[in-house]
Amino acid sequence: MPNKMERFTQRARRVLSLAQEAAVALNSSLIDTEHLLLGLMGEEESIASRALIAAGIKRSQVEDLARAASGTKPARSPQPDLSPRSKKTLELAVDEARRLSHHTIGSEHLLLGLLRLPEGAALDILRQLNVNPEQIRQQVAIIMQERPSSHPRLEVPRSFAHPAPSHYDYFLLRATSRTSGEISHLAVDLSAEVKNALEEALKEVGAAGFLLLDERHLLLGMLQNRASPLRRLLLDANVDLDEFIRQLRNPDEG
Repeated sequence: MPNKMERFTQRARRVLSLAQEAAVALNSSLIDTEHLLLGLMGEEESIASRALIAAGIKRSQVEDLARAASGTKPARSPQPDLSPRSKKTLELAVDEARRLSHHTIGSEHLLLGLLRLPEGAALDILRQLNVNPEQIRQQVAIIMQERPSSHPRLEVPRSFAHPAPSHYDYFLLRATSRTSGEISHLAVDLSAEVKNALEEALKEVGAAGFLLLDERHLLLGMLQNRASPLRRLLLDANVDLDEFIRQLRNPDEG
């Protein structure tokens, strides 16, 4: 398990512990996404478990399909480590908490992170059960609205309720009421140009082999649009765009 778990709630840590137990029980050499799914269902009364049950998923069904997905090979260790996809799930869970302005990572963030994976045994199980990941995302949003918690109350982003081409469909705007002083979070839609720039920025991150998107990647993403005002502004200032882009991609060489 990762060493830096201070931001993970007790429920989230329990989910990971249950996932490890599931991997051992199924003789798996790694804690993979199907085991995370079992761990999420096993932590009863958590937001994740409630959302999965509300979507019509039964633990017994997941157990049967996870057993088939895990195969029959014996585990190499009594304490299996996280698979690459499971590690990616944890990274995405941290990102989900950040996007929602939550300071801790709970079971709901683990579930949302799991649903953002492009593939894996957990998603295969959901498909076999005829459950759309967007259904689960919607259930998570509904339960988060209903459940009292230490997190600020959120407006449900539209991209939770409807399929979207990208997971960067909104940002949460922190707005403070002038009368009550209360903080609310409102979903702010992004323009098509901004979404495209973010997608291009993500490609730059992947090409560089990083897991952190910074302002250099955002600039590179914006510069991919030949009609962007930023590109025109730099050209008007007689900036050598080819050299500028090279320096952005290779800052250590500059």
